[in-house]
Amino acid sequence: MGLSAYRFLSRALAGAPRLPGCLWVASVSALVAVTLAACSDSTDAEARALQTTRCISDVSAAQRHVFECDGVRFDVLLTQQCIDAACGVIVDAHGFLSNPVQQEQRSNLASIAAQRGGYIVIQPGELSEPSSWVPEVHYPIVADFLLQALDAYAVDRDRVHFTGFSQGALMTWQFMCDYPELIASAAPIAAIEVSCFRSGSGPQQEVPVLFISGTGDLLVRYYNEISALSVPYTLVNVMYDYGIVTQDADQYTYSATGDLVVDAAGRINTAAVDADFTVVDGSADAGFLWTRYTSASGIAVEHLRHDNGHVYPDNPDSELFPEEPSVWFSVGEALFDFFVRNPKRQPQTVQASSGQ
Repeated sequence: MGLSAYRFLSRALAGAPRLPGCLWVASVSALVAVTLAACSDSTDAEARALQTTRCISDVSAAQRHVFECDGVRFDVLLTQQCIDAACGVIVDAHGFLSNPVQQEQRSNLASIAAQRGGYIVIQPGELSEPSSWVPEVHYPIVADFLLQALDAYAVDRDRVHFTGFSQGALMTWQFMCDYPELIASAAPIAAIEVSCFRSGSGPQQEVPVLFISGTGDLLVRYYNEISALSVPYTLVNVMYDYGIVTQDADQYTYSATGDLVVDAAGRINTAAVDADFTVVDGSADAGFLWTRYTSASGIAVEHLRHDNGHVYPDNPDSELFPEEPSVWFSVGEALFDFFVRNPKRQPQTVQASSGQ
């Protein structure tokens, strides 16, 4: 409760008539409830109790705070709106040889959040030369900073999202596995999954996912004769663990090119009868195909397949292999919209899929 609210409540109680004990308690409780309701106005920053933490030394509004914590840099967008009212959080992790500034140039997520509002954006940066995430070293540091941010900025914990490119996408997959109770939805870009989906039955709680990958990727090959290292293999693993398809990735038979086998509508041929399917945009001949599968419990698995390589398909900035964009829309906007559509759901424990 803010100081002004406290003074208001004290004055109100001082002037209140004497009542029998139980009625007095009830009256006080009602007055407290009314007072707190009045103080819940989104413009009351004092009542939200933003606070500094071990690593977050400034909770004022800024287009780009830069904090260094345990050897990792964190660039943070914090708007006045997210000081005045509870916002969500998007973590946006860069890939090998990159940094937070370059990541923002690719994803544009901080710029989009600044324009559209509702989200704090955290872009972590590995400080080695060359920069490269080491999971056992850096993932706990990123997780700790995220937890600090939840407290420092008094965020809406139903809207905590994670995305990343290449090595940052590997981090994204791992956070889905390690922190499914925290991550509302996630969007890995240009990296296959190598953790709980591949070796087990997925995360303990289902996390909606938008997976983006390029058929021309030379680093993370889309089609691979070693199926376990291919994008379609990851897709089938995720959908099987969420009960969307009836066969897991090891049992599934892929097409001659290593892609999914689909029916005339483009729906995977082993889809569960209660799974919903739609083509969000594009086609097999359009340079990209964006599909969405939704499980019976309402969990979305979206896949944006594009014809570019190891890049964002709207911003293919590869210095080695210059490419033309294969999508006409902003990928950053697509990511942002996906997160808006997929806040935290009620916890649901994932069961081993039976295909039913």
